[in-house]
Amino acid sequence: MGGENEGGRERGDGLSSDVFDGARNVLLMGSPMDPQTLETGFSLLAGDDPERTRVLWITLLNTPREVVDIWDEHVPTRPDRLRVVLVGDGLSVTDAVSDPHVGVDTVEDPADLTTLGVRVLNALSALEADDASVDVCLRFDSLTPLSQYVSQQGLCQFLHVLTTRLADAGVRSHFHLDPMAHDSQTVHALGAIFDTQVRVEDDGVSLIQR
Repeated sequence: MGGENEGGRERGDGLSSDVFDGARNVLLMGSPMDPQTLETGFSLLAGDDPERTRVLWITLLNTPREVVDIWDEHVPTRPDRLRVVLVGDGLSVTDAVSDPHVGVDTVEDPADLTTLGVRVLNALSALEADDASVDVCLRFDSLTPLSQYVSQQGLCQFLHVLTTRLADAGVRSHFHLDPMAHDSQTVHALGAIFDTQVRVEDDGVSLIQR
């Protein structure tokens, strides 16, 4: 990869998946309308061997069918298993996927962070239940709409606990945030929780690691 590395930063037009080796929890910042944001997310999510990867996709934005369609558009091979957690009552659970390897859980109230945390951890346990050797990855899409339902303090506490639990379990995770929808103080407070920040901008993708 061409680019520069200074003070824990790397920058390039696109970051290959090996750049993220060792990054257990990542805050991915970029416009949800920018295709590069989604491509970078899949670099974090799919890894080198999707068939040996089990994915937990938490979403406030897409139905299960849409999640599967997004995956199929960007990765030629589906993960070994995919579990979708729908957050909010505005998404249709009936938008079914005819694939026995795709499961769905729901959290009706986005403000109920306790239930959300329990659903996430239970879903992860289900993904790991019969094969502890698989690579388990998590995508949270997105913190920006979730922040409309909870306080900044509550969100930060939730993320501190969740990212710690995920790291302890060996789960690679990334959480999307649209930085243009938040003030700089909020972006800084959320960014400090994660061991890696990835920012997608017009001039490329930058990486900051603690």
